[in-house]
Amino acid sequence: MNATATDFGSNALSAFLRAAGLLILAVGAALAFVFAFFAALVVGLMIAGAAVAMRFWPRAKPVRTSGPETLEARRTPDGWVVETFSTRN
Repeated sequence: MNATATDFGSNALSAFLRAAGLLILAVGAALAFVFAFFAALVVGLMIAGAAVAMRFWPRAKPVRTSGPETLEARRTPDGWVVETFSTRN
């Protein structure tokens, strides 16, 4: 009589192995969900922190020019360069 896999394994052992595999899969899925939850929590806290920091960050003051904007141009060997009053030092 030839021995096969069904001769050596019983239904109880097969059911136990399936249950153990399902348990390992469930634990792995739970760990993945916990990791994803905490990763989303960290990203959310980073975004909230950036929003609070931007709320209290001093605003840039607008450049005040008197009268209409004046453009100044000068000729260079490469061509004309136009500078505005606000960018000139």
